[in-house]
Amino acid sequence: MQSDRLKRLPPYLFVEIDRHKAEYARSGREVLDLGIGDPDLGAPPELIDTLRTSLDTVEYHRYPSDRGLTRLVNAIQRWALDHYGVLLDNDEILVTIGSKEAIGHLPLAVVNPGDVVLVPDPGYPVYNSSAVFAGAEPVRMPLLKENGYFPDFSEIAQADLKRARLVYLNYPNNPTAATVGKKKFEEAISFCGENALVLVNDAAYSEISYDARQQSLFPLAKEAGIEYIELFSFSKTFSITGWRIGFAIGSPQVISALARLKANVDSGVFSAIQAAAASALETGFILITKRIIEIFRKRRDILAESLEKGGFKFTVPGATFYFWISVPGGGSSIEYCGKLLEETGIVATPGLGFGSHGEGYFRLSITAPDDTILKAGRKLEELGATPL
Repeated sequence: MQSDRLKRLPPYLFVEIDRHKAEYARSGREVLDLGIGDPDLGAPPELIDTLRTSLDTVEYHRYPSDRGLTRLVNAIQRWALDHYGVLLDNDEILVTIGSKEAIGHLPLAVVNPGDVVLVPDPGYPVYNSSAVFAGAEPVRMPLLKENGYFPDFSEIAQADLKRARLVYLNYPNNPTAATVGKKKFEEAISFCGENALVLVNDAAYSEISYDARQQSLFPLAKEAGIEYIELFSFSKTFSITGWRIGFAIGSPQVISALARLKANVDSGVFSAIQAAAASALETGFILITKRIIEIFRKRRDILAESLEKGGFKFTVPGATFYFWISVPGGGSSIEYCGKLLEETGIVATPGLGFGSHGEGYFRLSITAPDDTILKAGRKLEELGATPL
């Protein structure tokens, strides 16, 4: 038995990938999993040490504060001031159970049934499903290569715009690895301000950057005075996806709405985990992130070299741990990824799973051990960019 809302959703992309991977593995063949973006590095020792110590704090084993542990909120304030020169008030910060939870709950907090939610295509599937669960209508904004994988707001139908309430952006981007600068965020801020829309940027990959620090939305949106929220994830930043912790920075009215919704459906993040994240922000942030980025940089360069030798069409990512690659010959991404698994053991994510404008592409992740990246790279180099 399923609700009508669930029936409106396609099978969750990554669950299907796991199913096909398991079927292949049962045959006894080696799986080279570059499918899901789940870092393999393990938690940094600095976080583990703090977590162990924090477990002895009796108060941390009780219900956590609804807005987040005071120590962590203060650490986020200092982080925002040190790295962006922005002074945040307490009512502009909310600790979340990872960014996925916040994405899933946000429309329930700020959108009414029948409203339109504008979602990127290709894009993380939860943007679409979160709108559906709120009784809203997701309307897809194409992300095209010729536009730098940024939506063209002028192409949104006026009928949809009149009913729109929320716009999802995601930079640095999954799956395309695209990044944007100040000008593009200002364009989005102006568009949302003119149309009374809540602007969201999913910044889960904000700290996985190989060059300069990525532009964030919150300094610009706060100054402009629009309704906005930017979602950050310790999961990707510190390679602790299983810990389920992130945070949001936003305008007080949006943060308050999401906090009120969350107070009715969850009880927050275990305080000992919050203390560990706070410690990392307070004392080891630059060192930890630099160490993690250098590992991913090495893997990025290994895979990029193999893809180039194989003749694949792609852009070397400047951020995230994803490669967005054209399907050789322009065929079906699902068929290509299926054949790629059968012929090489490489697990890839078909672009169609991120939306119709993802068709013709597939995504590879470098969140696998170096040896796996090397083996997969050699197989792709040998295979070459020919239709399968």
